[in-house]
Amino acid sequence: MKLVLSIALLVCATCAKAQTTFEHHGFKALLNGKIQVEVAFETALNDGEQITAGYIYYPKAKTPAPILIVKDGDRFVEFQPDGEITGVLSLALTQTNGTFHIQKGSWKNPTTGKVLQLSKITEMSDLPSWWPGTPAVLTAPGRDAWEFGYHVYNKETGASEDMNTINVFFRVNDRYNPLSFEERLSGTFDRGQDEQIEWVSESDINFDGIPDVMVYLGLTPSAQSLYKAFVWNPVTRQFYPVSAFDEIQEPFFDKEKKTITSTARSYTKVYIDMYKWKNGKLNKVSSKEISIGSE
Repeated sequence: MKLVLSIALLVCATCAKAQTTFEHHGFKALLNGKIQVEVAFETALNDGEQITAGYIYYPKAKTPAPILIVKDGDRFVEFQPDGEITGVLSLALTQTNGTFHIQKGSWKNPTTGKVLQLSKITEMSDLPSWWPGTPAVLTAPGRDAWEFGYHVYNKETGASEDMNTINVFFRVNDRYNPLSFEERLSGTFDRGQDEQIEWVSESDINFDGIPDVMVYLGLTPSAQSLYKAFVWNPVTRQFYPVSAFDEIQEPFFDKEKKTITSTARSYTKVYIDMYKWKNGKLNKVSSKEISIGSE
């Protein structure tokens, strides 16, 4: 069961000081009186911003593993590895001599709206054995530290004519990031075409006002543009690949409706699919076919 966690931190005014070292807090509890859950998080100062992040862990799950949680405003949000939000945990806290005490709490599933209460809360003074290490968000650079480059060439000959492959570089603070990739283009391109194509663009594709990244991959046989896309999450300070873009052709972005429309063609039909963002994931919300003739 995927859980969405949001933590409303109700703390006294004296706890607003930013910390330059990691402060650890944690607790064990039951959700809905029966689901065992453990939560551990740390707070640190990153680029002048106080960030709190950690993990939630379900010891009785079929395959228990720590799940990232990051404080966003007055809540902690649970993120899957692909950036999808799967839970929100709200806690009522007090602080005594620098130590947080959890009074009560609940979690809410963002898809269904279901809320479960926390009970039998027991604080943990030490890091749990399952703790995988300090979350990267506590030390990760911001969006401005990222830059992108590319090289288009012929994979077989290495030549700059009849180009069929793109190599895209993600760099952060002058270091290459694992998101860098090489991919075969759809079609071949000469140098004249290369100079007219915006291979890598920084565009806001999830309508949050922050530039994301799109990589042009060529054209389908029916001349629809193809792209690979990555979205920036300012809460986790990460770029996430958008798997849904593998299915999108000739994307049209409607900023007012916050939708992305894909238009694909065959000899006899046009396929129009509409996508919307929900909980950090791009989902197809409608599809239709239009006949345009016979073969």
